[in-house]
Amino acid sequence: MEIGFERHGPCYDRVVFVLTLDRKKMKERIVVGKELEARSRLNGYMDVDVLLDVTRPLGTFLAEFEHDPDGEWNRFGLAPLREALHSNRWKQPELEQTAGEFLKAKYDTGDPLRMYAAFRIWNGYLLAREPRNRAEACDRFMGKMSHFTMAFQQRSPLQFDSDTGRPQPFSITSRVFGSVPSNDTRLDLWFPDNKRRTESVSAYASLYPLITYYLNRLNDWGLCFRKCKVCGRIFLAKSQRYELCGNKCRKKQALQNKREFDERARENNYDLLYKNECQNWRNKINKAKKTAGFPADRLEEMLTAFEAFKKEALQRKKAVKERTANPKEFTDWLYQQSSIILKLAEKSS
Repeated sequence: MEIGFERHGPCYDRVVFVLTLDRKKMKERIVVGKELEARSRLNGYMDVDVLLDVTRPLGTFLAEFEHDPDGEWNRFGLAPLREALHSNRWKQPELEQTAGEFLKAKYDTGDPLRMYAAFRIWNGYLLAREPRNRAEACDRFMGKMSHFTMAFQQRSPLQFDSDTGRPQPFSITSRVFGSVPSNDTRLDLWFPDNKRRTESVSAYASLYPLITYYLNRLNDWGLCFRKCKVCGRIFLAKSQRYELCGNKCRKKQALQNKREFDERARENNYDLLYKNECQNWRNKINKAKKTAGFPADRLEEMLTAFEAFKKEALQRKKAVKERTANPKEFTDWLYQQSSIILKLAEKSS
């Protein structure tokens, strides 16, 4: 299958988008190719040439569904090709280049849906160039492709209950005015292994049936969407207790938990030393108070020194907590303060 966004021979076979959902492994598989080759690839013939064969975490198709609220697919992908079909041969190369660059950029993202849409649009244009009556061919091309890209301009299909995470039903009638075209409700069901152990669905004319099928299966299986607390990505989970989307985020969360634990341990350590030193000062001051004949001026000096110690200690402690001072410097300073009250107590004895 020739891929390239310049003039070449078109593909005359139907190139379909095939989706397989694996509940047990929580994976989705997407195969894009000619119908016969796609069936062969699903049957295990990996040497068969297809446009795309990728396996991803379940729910990725919905979470990363193309969203084009500004209609760029129509303005930069379809409109130049429509004009090219109605222009003379001198104007066509520039218009084809404009559309080709846009479609190639979408194709190069590696996203299955964008790749499929870009291929379908360019191949549809190549097919539309062949008939003698270009005007009618252009109308057919624009009718098929503009309806195909309509799904990109609608609200994201990833809609779910914020409390339960359950996917919300997808209603096509709220997205298409008038009667619903039959192509928007048609979906081919495949059983590639002939034993009905694996179920695949194939779509060609519209993306809406794929979305409907996907959401229905997720609801049937009782799966829910969750938002990863580390990276913020939406992912599918078997229950609401899952908060992390994968091993990478689990490792990040474990590292963050360790940092917080170490921070609490450091804080508890210097805080405990501060409390112990305060108690040491109080013990010596209380002993002096209970000592008969203890000079009043010496006791007053000890109390004044204790207040000065507490004031400076709290300032240093705050600086450590705000990470503007080193915890070791604070603990070393605390040890040095023990000698002050000790000298005052010995001096008075």
